[in-house]
Amino acid sequence: MAKSFRLLEEISRAKGPSRLSALAGALDMQKSTVHRVLAELIALGYVEQDATGLYRPTLRSWEIGTAVVADLPIKQVAATDLQQLHRRTGETVSLTVRSGDDVLYLDKIISPRPIRFTTRVGSRLPLPLTASGLALLAQAGDGPDVVRRFGARPGVAGVFDVERALRELSRAQRRGYATSSARPGVISIAAAVSDRDDSPVAALSVSAPTDRLPDDKRDEIVESVLSTATSLAESLGRV
Repeated sequence: MAKSFRLLEEISRAKGPSRLSALAGALDMQKSTVHRVLAELIALGYVEQDATGLYRPTLRSWEIGTAVVADLPIKQVAATDLQQLHRRTGETVSLTVRSGDDVLYLDKIISPRPIRFTTRVGSRLPLPLTASGLALLAQAGDGPDVVRRFGARPGVAGVFDVERALRELSRAQRRGYATSSARPGVISIAAAVSDRDDSPVAALSVSAPTDRLPDDKRDEIVESVLSTATSLAESLGRV
């Protein structure tokens, strides 16, 4: 069962159809095992194999995920606030939630003047690498622990600046919002949305090229993000 879920997750994260050998290498599993599990997933309707022998997920996983997301209170009440934030700023806006040590993208409205994004609805990134993640961690009791835990991951240690991330986390706690420029030339501004117990349940973010955000425009977006997060928190409290 666990192997089936791991394999389905790996196929779903891929940018396109996957080869059996690539899946086996990514999951450190025998090709024969991967082939057997793929056959089971195909029989259940979660994976399909194309004419070239490559594997891809079907829409069945999307159906399940959509049903789960649709029942989330934050998803039910966020649509109007997300649209308003998009209209105010004219930039790309995102709604995210925490999933373990990652941030998961629930919704996104792309700017009519788009920039190239690597994130899409359903994708996830480590919390410390995004403005949304930092905004969520700033209101969480384990924020510093998550940053240090990520910094100790294999392949991350020595590359990720833990102390800088901790300073950003502290700054986000003081200001009530977080910023991130993980991608050159792009800045994201995010604020957490809290529930009745003042616990962070989601985050709203605005992302745009830095050359479209001079200081005065950036201040306007910060104000819009904070006010929208407050509005959404109030709406969530009435659900």
